[in-house]
Amino acid sequence: MKFSKYIIIILHLLVWTGLTLLLNSELLDLEWGAMSRENNSLFVPLIFGMTVNAVLFYCNAYGLIPQYLHTNQKKKYWEWTAFLLAGLTTAEITFDVIYICYFHLKSTLWSLPALQQRSVIFELIAMFGITDIFFNLSFWALAFLYRLPRDWIKNERQKQQLQRDKLAAELDFLKAQMNPHFLFNGINSIYHLMEKDVGKAQNILLRFSDLLRYQLYECKGDFIPLKKELQYVSNYLEIETIRKEEDALIKINLPTLNRLENGASQKIAPLLFSPFLENAFKYLSLHSEKTKNILDANIFLEGSVIHFSVKNSVSTFPEQKTTKPSNGIGLENAKRRLHILYPQKHKLSIEEKDNCFFVSLKIDLA
Repeated sequence: MKFSKYIIIILHLLVWTGLTLLLNSELLDLEWGAMSRENNSLFVPLIFGMTVNAVLFYCNAYGLIPQYLHTNQKKKYWEWTAFLLAGLTTAEITFDVIYICYFHLKSTLWSLPALQQRSVIFELIAMFGITDIFFNLSFWALAFLYRLPRDWIKNERQKQQLQRDKLAAELDFLKAQMNPHFLFNGINSIYHLMEKDVGKAQNILLRFSDLLRYQLYECKGDFIPLKKELQYVSNYLEIETIRKEEDALIKINLPTLNRLENGASQKIAPLLFSPFLENAFKYLSLHSEKTKNILDANIFLEGSVIHFSVKNSVSTFPEQKTTKPSNGIGLENAKRRLHILYPQKHKLSIEEKDNCFFVSLKIDLA
C-alpha cells in the first residue's frame, strides 16, 4: 500500500512537471503580455501559477469534495470554494504584476508619468486576472473529473461488498433459525418455566416467536426503525437471560421503548449488535460460583448517537479457552458492515483484560 502511494505521488509530480515544461516549450511558444519563452520571463510565473492550480486541484479533490460535498454540506463547500478561489487568484495576480513590473518593465514603467503607470498596472491586472481566473476555475473543475469517477467506483465496490456480506449474513441467520440446538434451548427454557410461572412462560413464548419472525421477515431492508431493532435485542436478551440466570449474574440496561427519544424517526442497519451479544453468551465463563460469571449489556441513545457495550467474564480454564472471543467470522463481518455503512460515524473497541471481554460501540445515526 505504501509503495503504491509513492508511485501515485511520483506520477502526479511528473504530470505537473510535464505540463509546466510543455507550456514553456518551443512547441507552443506561448506569450503572455510582455512575458514569453524567448526572453525567459515566462517560466517563473508558470511555476507559481501551476503551484496555485495544484493547490486548488488537491484542496478540491481531496479536501472539500469528500468532506463537504459528499456529506451534503453544500453551503460550507461553496463558502470554502469562494474563499480559496478568491484568495489564491488574488495572490497569483499580485505575484504576476509585481514580477513583470519589477523584473521586465522596471526601466520602461518608471520613466512614464504617474497616471500612465497606474493605467499600465490596471491593464496588467485585468489581463492577468482574466487568464488566472480561467485557469484556476479550469483546474478546480478538473478535480471533479478526477475525483467523482474514483468515488463512484469505490462506492460500487462497497455496495457489492455489502451485498455479499448481507447475503452471507442472511445465510448465517437462516442457519441459526434452523439450528435445532438453538430452538431446543429456547423451547426447553419455556417448558421448564411453565412449571413455575405459566404467565411468564407465555410472555417468553411470544418473545421467542417475535424473535424468529423478525429474523425471517422484518430485517430484510438496509435500514429499519431503531425501535424494532431494540425490541429484537430485548427479546433475545430476555430469552438468553432465562437460560443463563441460574448460573450467572446478568445485568441488562436498555432504553424504555415507549419513552425512547427520537426512536420513531431514527433508523439503523439491522442486527449490528447481534454478533457481539451472541459472542458474549457463547463465551460466558463457566465457573462453579455464580458470582464469577458476569454479563453486562447496555444500550442508550444520546441525541443521534447510540451507545452499545457488553462485558462478559471468560473462563480461565485452558480446556474452556480453545477459541478466543475476539476471533470468528461473525465479528469480522460486523466490523466490515460498520466500516461500509457508517464510515467515520462509528467507533468500535474490543479488548480482553482481567479475565473479561469488553465490547464498546458508538454509532452516529444522523
